[in-house]
Amino acid sequence: MDVEINIEKERLKPKVVIHTNEVTSEINELVKRLTDYNEQLLIGYRNEEVILLNPDEIYRIYSQGQKVVARTLSETVFLKFRLYELEEKLSGSRLIRISNSEIVNLKRIKSLDLSITGTITMKFDNGEKSFVSRRYVERIKQYIGIS
Repeated sequence: MDVEINIEKERLKPKVVIHTNEVTSEINELVKRLTDYNEQLLIGYRNEEVILLNPDEIYRIYSQGQKVVARTLSETVFLKFRLYELEEKLSGSRLIRISNSEIVNLKRIKSLDLSITGTITMKFDNGEKSFVSRRYVERIKQYIGIS
C-alpha cells in the first residue's frame, strides 16, 4: 500500500481519499479504523464540572428519572441528550440500544445469558448487568450474529 501526505495550509481538518481498483477487506478495515478514530466525544456533567467522555469508555447510558446517565468504569455522569439523540449520534459505533431506557457498549460485554426464554441478560466486564427488553431481543441477536 502506498501512502501519500499533502500539506494544505488552508485545510481546516484532514481529508482521507483512497484510490483503489477494488474494495477489499483490507480497505474496509482501514475505513473502519479511520471512522472509529473520528468518533466524537460526549459531553457529560458532574456538579458544575464538564466531563469529556470517550464513547469507548462508556459501559452503559440509561435514563434515571428525567435524567440521562452515562456509566464508565470510574464514574457516573449526567448527559444533556435524550436517548434517541444519543442513539443517532452513536450509530455505527458499538453502543447499541437494548431497551427504551438503555444503550450499552458491546465492547464492554463479558457474556450473554440466554437461559430466560425471550430475554437476554448482558454481563459487563465490570460486574454490572443489564437486561435486553423483549422488543429488542431479535435485533440484538442479529447484530451479534446469534439468531
